[in-house]
Amino acid sequence: MPRRKRPAQDTGARGIPARLLHWSMGTDDDLTEFLRVTDVVRIVTTTRDGRTIATPIWVVDVDGVSFIRSEFGHDSKWFRRATRNPGVGFETPAGRRAVELEAIDETDPLEAAVDDALHAKYGHRRSSLAAMLTPLAHGTTQRVVPLGRPL
Repeated sequence: MPRRKRPAQDTGARGIPARLLHWSMGTDDDLTEFLRVTDVVRIVTTTRDGRTIATPIWVVDVDGVSFIRSEFGHDSKWFRRATRNPGVGFETPAGRRAVELEAIDETDPLEAAVDDALHAKYGHRRSSLAAMLTPLAHGTTQRVVPLGRPL
C-alpha cells in the first residue's frame, strides 16, 4: 500500500502560515501571536514629514510579550524613527497595526531572556544572531505594546 504524503504546511505571502492570513488582527493577542510565529516581520515607522517606511526585523516572545532589538544599535534609521516619532506599527495580513515601544534597561534581567528567545527562534542564523547579542544591540531592546487599532 503506498504511503500517504503529509500535506505541507500551507504558507502564503512572505512565508506567513496560511492560518494567520485570515486573522483579523483585531485583538492584541492576535498581533502578539502573529509576531511570535512569524520569522521576519516588517516594522512600520513614521518619518518627521509623515511618510511611513516598512523595515524587515526580527521579533521574539518572552512569556507572551513581544520584544524587538536593533542589530545596529541606536544609529539604525528604523530604530531612530521608531523611538523618536509617533506612529509605529507592524504590517500584518490584516493591515498595519499600531504599537507603542517601551525601552528595557540594559541591566534588566529581561535582556538575558530576550537573548535566550533570540537563540531559540533564530539560532539557525548564526552570523546574524551574533550581531543581535552584542552590547550595541542590548541597549536597544524594546517591549512591544499592541494598541488594538490600525496604524
